[in-house]
Amino acid sequence: MNQAVRTFMIAALLCGTPVITAPPAQAEEVDFSCVREWVRPKTQLYESYKEYDVILHNQCPGAVYWKMCIERIDPWTREVVEVHTPAGYLDAEKKSRVNLQMKRGGGERFRNRFQEFYVSVGYGIRTAAQVDCAASRCESRNAGILKELRANEDAWARAEAALAERIERECPDSGWDSIDRDACSAEIREAAREELARYGQTDQELRDSVAAVIPEYCRVQGGHLVTD
Repeated sequence: MNQAVRTFMIAALLCGTPVITAPPAQAEEVDFSCVREWVRPKTQLYESYKEYDVILHNQCPGAVYWKMCIERIDPWTREVVEVHTPAGYLDAEKKSRVNLQMKRGGGERFRNRFQEFYVSVGYGIRTAAQVDCAASRCESRNAGILKELRANEDAWARAEAALAERIERECPDSGWDSIDRDACSAEIREAAREELARYGQTDQELRDSVAAVIPEYCRVQGGHLVTD
């Protein structure tokens, strides 16, 4: 046979996590492990999106056909909002690059994040490559942890709202009871700092656990906070 499909979801939710490529989806006579794939985050220059390159390096004895399935995921609803299927032909010892721009998540979320994405790659040597998209099966595997993430974020948002209300109530900036609002606000925020930090710590721990327990081919790139 002259086709192989290799699915890889790059760099879990932590920037800098090494790329791990899962084994071929089916046994093949042709070994395409000589094609290297990785994602390179690019310097952040825009507020509206984060930019990445998906790079292929053909280190095989001859040329290969390739095809990708890139699925953009809304970081909150987990819906697939766009699917891209770029394809090409790559000579031996050559590289190819697909540029991606992950948009800000929609809506007015408490913690707005950039889109996430899954990448699958298929290869062929005599005919056009075929590829299977993986987002649906990967998202179903992650349903439990994603529910915990959402619950923690909701509680985090309620705590932040309650803090803002308290500052508004206890630190008036006009009238007979006006005080140094900045000093008053800082004192209240400091008192709540540890409680709010726990929500952030839980959020990161849950995202780290996704990288630790899900199959390598279901790792997802992106999802960074818009403010980072």
